[in-house]
Amino acid sequence: MAYQFNPDLVIVSAGYDAALGCPEGMMRVTPQCYPHLLWPLMGLANGKVAVILEGGYCLKSLAEGAALTLRSLLGDPCPLIQPIMNPSSFIVDTIMNATTALKDYWSFGAIRTATGAEYDESVLTGEGHKLSYRFDWTEPKPLKYPTRSAFVLNEKEVFLALDKELDQLNLTTSLSVAKHRVGLLYDDVMLMHRNTTVVHPESPERISNIFACHASFGLVERCHRIASRKATHEELRLVHAEEHILKMRNSERLGRKDLGNLEDRYNSIFLNNHSYESALYAAGSLLNVVESVLTGECQSGVAIVRPPGHHAEEDEACGFCLFNNVALAAKYGIENHDLKRILIVDWDVHHGNGIQHMFDSDPRVLYISLHRYDYGSFFPSKKDANFDYVGNGAGEGFTVNIPWNKKGMGDTEYLTAFTNVIMPIAYEYAPELVLVSAGFDAAQGDPLGGCKISPEGYGHMTHLLTSMANGKVILALEGGYNLTAISYSMSLCTKALLGDPLPKLCLRDVADESALESIRDVLRTHSAYWTLLKPFQKILPSEFPIQQGKYSIIPTKENEIVELMEKLKVGPELVDVNANPELTIPDPPISAGG
Repeated sequence: MAYQFNPDLVIVSAGYDAALGCPEGMMRVTPQCYPHLLWPLMGLANGKVAVILEGGYCLKSLAEGAALTLRSLLGDPCPLIQPIMNPSSFIVDTIMNATTALKDYWSFGAIRTATGAEYDESVLTGEGHKLSYRFDWTEPKPLKYPTRSAFVLNEKEVFLALDKELDQLNLTTSLSVAKHRVGLLYDDVMLMHRNTTVVHPESPERISNIFACHASFGLVERCHRIASRKATHEELRLVHAEEHILKMRNSERLGRKDLGNLEDRYNSIFLNNHSYESALYAAGSLLNVVESVLTGECQSGVAIVRPPGHHAEEDEACGFCLFNNVALAAKYGIENHDLKRILIVDWDVHHGNGIQHMFDSDPRVLYISLHRYDYGSFFPSKKDANFDYVGNGAGEGFTVNIPWNKKGMGDTEYLTAFTNVIMPIAYEYAPELVLVSAGFDAAQGDPLGGCKISPEGYGHMTHLLTSMANGKVILALEGGYNLTAISYSMSLCTKALLGDPLPKLCLRDVADESALESIRDVLRTHSAYWTLLKPFQKILPSEFPIQQGKYSIIPTKENEIVELMEKLKVGPELVDVNANPELTIPDPPISAGG
């Protein structure tokens, strides 16, 4: 709704009475969650966001929540939070009811609807959402409310338990910020890889133009320059077969005819005597970026590297790619930094077959790809690039393919996929590192992609991802063949990582129906694996059945609220502080949120 409304200003009525420990709200929102609620709003309205304090009556959670909110406004990364899963059925019902009431006014992406008897049948079978209208007030409202010496407090035992839980949360929340906000990697050595026989779209000018655009925007001087290096043989062996590495190394000594014969063995590959060295620098330099981010030198990173990598398989080059740079970076993080959860988002217009195959059965890597599929006719034309392929063995459910079956998808479709699929799954997975296979061949004007993402659209996708993994997000260049489009697009991504205000998007009211069909297929398939998807897949009525202002009251079971309060272990009561001197509210810690 917010993206569709496209506001000029965002005002947050910031009450913290839903925070853990607040006796009025009786909710359990941790202070660490509030920055995550704010973060997507900061991508709107050119960053013009005002946060105005409202309620909040547990001083400890209020102070911590407000301080963490302020840190986000100042640009600090969102703190890590526990995986978000198994949403309350009460919340699901509320969201589905609101969606039903508002869907005629706002586009809610990939919702499923049915009319009349079809909807009624879906409710009976459990596939449809049963609308409920409840208003449980059963006594007259008082004419006056007490305002002095009477306010809600938790019972003593509950207060102490919640206070202890808040202390533990605050002690275990890392608020560390890296010395440098963004690390930038670029080296002219990767210009040496070029096609010497014909003009080829994967040209050296791709990276030199991107770097020049960064310089013209003043981004180079704002980033920390990370040194390049070659990947070692041992590092390449983390994801590649020995025979493949040796074939690429031998290309350094081959004549033009033998190079041509070697190229012909692969699908869409060109080589010269410098290709191997350039590929070593592309792979090794990305590892330096990973090392810089994971050791706390840089909060995030941008690797302007080539040749690209996401098509390269364990045992062969493919699709302009010699070594699989991002797959190697992920395996490096697992082996050298003991990472347990790495999210790879591949927004290149082509499916990253190599990355998918390398982590097919490994739950330590969640691979999400948005790509043109065209019912299997778009390169690399693999059946396992469709929505129904989800991985194997222990990795089942950790491969998420979002296939577009026609050209022309743009900001509206990609943002719909992000908000409906990628971000919910990411929050449930809770990655420790986010790697982006950042191909820009889905950009407007690309000669190969045929899609319409704007540079601003790429910036917004980057911003959404930076709420994850304490801001540890690394972009590595993959494809993209319109020199102007890739230069501006990657520069907007870097600006997003630097925390610059993002330009407003011009989205269509409704995403393309073909894209919505693909997203529904993905949601239906992956609702078996991700609890944040499953409850929201129910069918809604195509028409809102109750006239505005007309509500039916469904009686509440007498003990329902009592049971809920017992589950939450909360027992509010009106307390006169003067009559209970032993019940005091401690002062907030001086360093809360700092």
